[in-house]
Amino acid sequence: MSQLKRYVPVFIALLSILILLGMQVYWLIYSYRLEEALFSKSVRIALNQTIATLTKDEGACQSMQKSISCDSTFRASRKITPHVWKSLDGQIRDELSRYGIDQEYELAIFKGKDTLEIKKLDQLVGSACYRLSLDNVLEMSGTEIGVIFPNRYNFFLHRMGLMFLGSVILILLIGLSFVLVIRHYLKEIRLSKNIKEMVNNLAHEFRTPISSISLAAKMIYQSDEISTNLKLKRYTDTIIEENKRLQRHSDHILQLAAIEQNNMAYHFQKTDISVVLDEAIRSVNFLVEQKGGKIIKEYGEEPVYVFGDHAELVHVMMNLLVNAYKYSHQKIEITVAVTKIETGTKIEVIDKGIGMAAHEKKKIFEKYYRIPTGNQHNIKGFGIGLYYVKAVLNAHHASILVESEPLKGSRFTIIFPKKKGESWS
Repeated sequence: MSQLKRYVPVFIALLSILILLGMQVYWLIYSYRLEEALFSKSVRIALNQTIATLTKDEGACQSMQKSISCDSTFRASRKITPHVWKSLDGQIRDELSRYGIDQEYELAIFKGKDTLEIKKLDQLVGSACYRLSLDNVLEMSGTEIGVIFPNRYNFFLHRMGLMFLGSVILILLIGLSFVLVIRHYLKEIRLSKNIKEMVNNLAHEFRTPISSISLAAKMIYQSDEISTNLKLKRYTDTIIEENKRLQRHSDHILQLAAIEQNNMAYHFQKTDISVVLDEAIRSVNFLVEQKGGKIIKEYGEEPVYVFGDHAELVHVMMNLLVNAYKYSHQKIEITVAVTKIETGTKIEVIDKGIGMAAHEKKKIFEKYYRIPTGNQHNIKGFGIGLYYVKAVLNAHHASILVESEPLKGSRFTIIFPKKKGESWS
């Protein structure tokens, strides 16, 4: 997996969390504004009810008119209309309590810039003030009744306390969870990288003893004793074959590392697919014949060309043939067919093996996946062969399809697209 693909899930998770946090903040702000709107509406209804009550009390209205008319010093004495203030204050407090508002407030009557009965004016600058006109009640222009809430924000925080606290805790938990998940994710990436490096180093280290074993086996095979000692010849053949298999496994590991790091160097050229298939069949035919099986070739002598890397395509076909061999428990019969089609070249590898279920067909190209065979361990492998096949074919812009049913064998179909401007004639 490339560096970019590895971190894409992290970026997506981070973006999702940021969106979630943004939505949480949005709902907090929305809830605050909703509380503010309800508060303002409740206060204005309370003032309207107070004014309606005041309208019915002619004595209170006349007393207020006298107080306001004699108040030209910006602040009038409370002694003039004590019962009026008490009545207004009580009425407003009762109305506010109906809507659950028990905040301290300052009551004031405004006439232009003059203010009747207000305390600590300098300390209330910037506080929320709600006003309603008294012109119709007092028959005086420019008069208003108002209430000022110096601690209005505390009321909102109290009303939203549980929601606000829950949101803060949720945000902190999400952030902490994300940090822990990322730490574990990065730790797993480092561990996976270290394991891959170790395996690659081991594969490189194996090359020297593999080469030495191959050289020694060839020297034994060329000795004079090999022709007279059949047991020595059989042992030498076994060493050579097992050494070749070890070499293939080592090459697969190195090729897998190159594919994952996008360091696979392909040498694309016009390649005769028949030559590729013949070379792959020769490498696997020995194993098939040992079990009394056969590989049937269904392609003519006429060259069929594809644009690809000869060596890698040989490995691809070998993987498919070895796979067909391993999953054929009884009589082995593998068919390799090549067909020219309108869109390119179709190659089929058909076996009569154990087949696979429909849900397994979607997983066989995953790295390290192997089709379960109960408690049997006679089918050897690492589960990287078909993953390698898929990766190489993707690099060749070729597709691979699988048709299979349990106990009815499998058919792997590879389609190489026709190169632009290519003609079959």
